[in-house]
Amino acid sequence: MQVEAERALSRQFAGVVAPLALLVLSSVSAAAQNAPSFTGALDPLFQGVLTHPGRLDNAIQYASTAAQDGDVESAISAYEQLLFYNPRLPETRFDLAVLYYRLGSYDMARGYLQSALNLPNVSPDLHQKIDQLLELVNKKLYPDQFTGFVQSGIRYQSNASQGPGPQTKLAAGQSVNSAFAAKPDWNWYGTFGLDYVHDFEDQTATTFEASVLGYDAQQFTLHQFDVGLLEIRAGPRFSLAPGNANAVTIKPYLVATGALLADTPYSGGLGGGLTLHANIGTVSLDPYAEIVRQSYINSTFYPLASGLTGTLSTYGLQAAGPIGGGLSWQSRLAYAHAEDQFAFDSFNSYTADLWLPWNFYVFEGGKPWTLVPSGGVTQWLYGAPDPSINPAVTAHTTEWRVGLGLEVPVWDKFTLASLIQYRDDVSNVQSFSMHDLAVTAGPTFRF
Repeated sequence: MQVEAERALSRQFAGVVAPLALLVLSSVSAAAQNAPSFTGALDPLFQGVLTHPGRLDNAIQYASTAAQDGDVESAISAYEQLLFYNPRLPETRFDLAVLYYRLGSYDMARGYLQSALNLPNVSPDLHQKIDQLLELVNKKLYPDQFTGFVQSGIRYQSNASQGPGPQTKLAAGQSVNSAFAAKPDWNWYGTFGLDYVHDFEDQTATTFEASVLGYDAQQFTLHQFDVGLLEIRAGPRFSLAPGNANAVTIKPYLVATGALLADTPYSGGLGGGLTLHANIGTVSLDPYAEIVRQSYINSTFYPLASGLTGTLSTYGLQAAGPIGGGLSWQSRLAYAHAEDQFAFDSFNSYTADLWLPWNFYVFEGGKPWTLVPSGGVTQWLYGAPDPSINPAVTAHTTEWRVGLGLEVPVWDKFTLASLIQYRDDVSNVQSFSMHDLAVTAGPTFRF
């Protein structure tokens, strides 16, 4: 049964950190992606601007549609025409700053933001958006940029071991080891993320990017499931069409991972990948491919861990975009293939996830709250029957998960994040089936 526990915990490393990171970052991405939605052809709108250059509704609709379709330069021209006829429009100055930010013209963006703040008719909501964008612009004006988050809190799980019920039978009628059977527990957790970008300022939009993600959870009772994880990714990013704000970028990178289980070294990985970034209108697309060689270490609790040593190949697509009214969407499709030491540890998996971040205001003039409903499914198809579990049946498991996250602003860069998530694994092998309800809450500091 140790092998099955190790499989579950290996999968849990990725599954437990990703929702926390997405919950922390969802409000930022949702706000950045939120944009007005307009219909109609571009050319008729442009003709309306030419015919009636002083009409604000024509210019605003044309500029918004042009920006949404990726024609940033045309949108800038239309918004600047608006300011020519009415220079006292703080919203238009903010929109121009956003467009210049997308173009990488950070000095121009800062100029429009500062001039907007000097106008007397800036609403509290717009003032807050200007301050947030101005902070990003000021960071971009330096060649070395750091962003990140730190979060801590507590979690309750109805099945902290991710194991089956204690009455589950294995091969030859043996029962599941009680140390790995389903049991509830609490834990303390801490997680952090740090992103670094160096801009070479060579007019080709070439940058070097590096990120570090760390996670640690200490169980209150079941210390055999204490988990630690560290992941580092780094590589250069190139634009395929320098000077074009909507150009596709490409990033080859190296990745290194390390994990502790029961406060003992458990696994390490080294590999690399390739990712692209493209915008189609307001939708961002990030396809990726990654291959990591993973090595597992035997320990007192997990004497069979080395059998999981092998190569993990992952291919996927992340996508995101606005819906409207503060609501946006984020999704992930992925395929993974693990070629481990033994065929019964090897697997193919297929994953689909959807998050729907919604920014809304509870107090007028206050900061937005973010509600994040989510859902996902993963199908695990193993390579052969496991003789220690059921020698006659090759396991295939479908993992269903639903969640609801909430991020509440507390003060300045501090928020309170909470997450309720339910997971249900349904399998043709009894010991692979389980369910778990997890409730997480803790403060977050974003910088």
